[in-house]
Amino acid sequence: MADDHWSPHWSPRQPTAQPEPLFAFIRPSDQAPMPCQLRFYGESYGWEAQLLERGELHVSHGAFTTRAAAVQWANDMRQAMESESWSDPLPPVPIP
Repeated sequence: MADDHWSPHWSPRQPTAQPEPLFAFIRPSDQAPMPCQLRFYGESYGWEAQLLERGELHVSHGAFTTRAAAVQWANDMRQAMESESWSDPLPPVPIP
């Protein structure tokens, strides 16, 4: 039996809502503006937190089942980036 829903040109589902601004800060090491936003992709995928550097995606993590978990990850990343010892590449941050 053929699968009527299969497509060789499948692409991931796009966000259903506009990004939700969460916070913004200036990274001390190079004075780069670092806004953070949340996106919700629906119940099957969940929440994604995105940190931007000068308007371009710098780092993100998704598949959080709750908004609170995405916010916690974003705050942990912000704390790491604002620390005196910050340097790229990204330090390991626990993923809830």
